[in-house]
Amino acid sequence: TESALTLARISGISYSQAVNGITTALNSFSKEALTASEITNKLIAVDTRFAVSSAQLNEALTRVGSSAEESGISIDKLIATVTAAQQITGRGGAVIGNALKTIFTRLQRPEVLSQLEQLGVAIKDQNGFLLDGISILKNYSDATKNLSQAEKARTAELVGGIYQINQVNALIKDLSSSNSVYANSLSISNSATDEAKKKNEELN
Repeated sequence: TESALTLARISGISYSQAVNGITTALNSFSKEALTASEITNKLIAVDTRFAVSSAQLNEALTRVGSSAEESGISIDKLIATVTAAQQITGRGGAVIGNALKTIFTRLQRPEVLSQLEQLGVAIKDQNGFLLDGISILKNYSDATKNLSQAEKARTAELVGGIYQINQVNALIKDLSSSNSVYANSLSISNSATDEAKKKNEELN
């Protein structure tokens, strides 16, 4: 309750939206044994450093949380992915959340994975286990960087479907950057401590 009230106050969303977002994150990433305050701190930490609001992050989490976890993605990686997509496309948490849900779901389909392997995309680790969705996207970026624009468009449809090509291209562009928003926001989310408390004290 305290975490939800803090998130609602700082982000401007309703209490029920805050509860929904935090609860979804707790349930989706239960293996990480997170607390509500840890999730809130991660959202606020990234909010204060990048062109994404905690409200947008919260909205995205409610839409894509379980799909991301099933794709092997941690909450920090998901927050970083949403941040990168938001900063590049400016589409908002709901749109980005739905887009990532589609992308991560497609990256678990055997037929899609088979076609990616044919393109030279590494989809498994050294032990033969399937990589997480972000690692596959990074490998996809490396494997397709020398393709023509037409070929890139065709292969992007493999990953994102017809309607999410722009989101795929935005993520690939950032993941292949030497100073990516994804990498920077991942570091901030990983190292979050008491950002929500500090922000709340500032508001007081």
